[in-house]
Amino acid sequence: MDPGSRWRNLPSGPSLKHLTDPSYGIPREQQKAALQELTRAHVESFNYAVHEGLGLAVQAIPPFEFAFKDERISFTILDAVISPPTVPKGTICKEVNVYPAECRGRRCTYRGKLTADISWAVNGISKGIIKQFLGYVPIMVKSKLCNLYNLPPQALIEHHEEAEEMGGYFIINGIEKVIRMLIMPRRNFPIAMVRPKWKTRGPGYTHYGVSMHCVREEHSAVNMNLHYLENGTVMLNFIYRKELFFLPLGFALKALVSFSDYQIFQELIKGKEDDSFLRNSVSQMLRIVMEEGCSTQKQVLNYLGECFRVKLNVPDWYPNEQAAEFLFNQCICIHLKSNTEKFYMLCLMTRKLFALAKGECMEDNPDSLVNQEVLTPGQLFLMFLKEKLEGWLVSIKIAFDKKAQKTNVSMNTDNLMRIFTMGIDLTKPFEYLFATGNLRSKTGLGLLQDSGLCVVADKLNFIRYLSHFRCVHRGADFAKMRTTTVRRLLPESWGFLCPVHTPDGEPCGLMNHLTAVCEVVTQFVYTASIPALLCNL
Repeated sequence: MDPGSRWRNLPSGPSLKHLTDPSYGIPREQQKAALQELTRAHVESFNYAVHEGLGLAVQAIPPFEFAFKDERISFTILDAVISPPTVPKGTICKEVNVYPAECRGRRCTYRGKLTADISWAVNGISKGIIKQFLGYVPIMVKSKLCNLYNLPPQALIEHHEEAEEMGGYFIINGIEKVIRMLIMPRRNFPIAMVRPKWKTRGPGYTHYGVSMHCVREEHSAVNMNLHYLENGTVMLNFIYRKELFFLPLGFALKALVSFSDYQIFQELIKGKEDDSFLRNSVSQMLRIVMEEGCSTQKQVLNYLGECFRVKLNVPDWYPNEQAAEFLFNQCICIHLKSNTEKFYMLCLMTRKLFALAKGECMEDNPDSLVNQEVLTPGQLFLMFLKEKLEGWLVSIKIAFDKKAQKTNVSMNTDNLMRIFTMGIDLTKPFEYLFATGNLRSKTGLGLLQDSGLCVVADKLNFIRYLSHFRCVHRGADFAKMRTTTVRRLLPESWGFLCPVHTPDGEPCGLMNHLTAVCEVVTQFVYTASIPALLCNL
């Protein structure tokens, strides 16, 4: 359906002709599609997060393993479900469902119950599944989990809402809060950049680099860079739990595949076989690996696992090779599933980096719309929920240790159910994020800022209220920059961003608004079968 068709049939101006209409003042059978379209990106992204996205996030959480009394304990989250807002069990009431108007009046949070199925195993033998309540999470108004979903205008009025209620916001302590849509780097695409600040990262570093914002299916994100050094070698840079790590590219390539040095050499110089400088640079990168006594893939994995396992917090019984595999799964090209694909991606980024350093290609413009995407409220909600589920598993181990210090704890279902109640409650972290807009995260979620993520949906007037749902923000860090390049309206933004709807002063050019016909993609189509289909044509 053409998104602009909803706006072409609107009246050109105000009119009083409907005052004498017999149906004037009677609620319509259906809400106006044009108004519902304004908040569709918020509502549909949340719907995706709490249904398909939540299932993907649970599958992506690795089993949490630890040692307890000479036994290897493993906890795995099999499934998680968020329920619509209802009154607590045992409450005597006429209506079980909770509606947003009640939460506004009581100054409470419109929230649903989060429950999960936890599988536990001892020494690799499954012992059972426990259904556990983990806390309450906020529910977006007019989403599929909201009790107002799909209600006609007459029913909305009966529940003390406006006839054209659009939703798209959360109710936190009685206040309507909106998660800002942020502009992020384009996912899974190598962007060649020139950053003078990169020279300060260490001796020999230059201002040339290739950056990639790696994002998984469940929207977990990691930022990864390749740095060009003055001696012609390349350094791989990634972030794990807000710590910056540097790894010579040769180690990463040798650890990912069992190719010979000659095969790796040929892949890196592909298309530039006659470039003597490139050949010498690649040879030097492979020589650095050999100088550390690592000539095979297994030796490189063992070397990296020994170096990084202190920071990874993997179980003691994991061999170094498995610790290194964990590192690559969590930090290096996380959007790719096989190590071979990661190898070819790093080779592609390396060739682009050398082309940038030698002036054979231009740097990409990170301020251009083609190199950007929008972080929707549902994606942020899902990323935060996944991290808190992982943190809950860690809190269970801490509760185990505390309990074992006081009494003799045996591993059975009854004891586990008691210890599960000692885990962290997910209610307060969510309410803090939505109430203050500040992110408390051990990983940073791959975001460029940790504050200003949520704003109050103030209703000074209706147009001001609508602007909250069409606003896209470049990021808080860019407001401190003295350059005006990030604030410029580029020609390719025409039709996507409104050229005049931006505030004066500090946020000018950083806080923009989507046009009426611009749509934000919230539904993701799986393309795994497309290559096989193309091969059969």
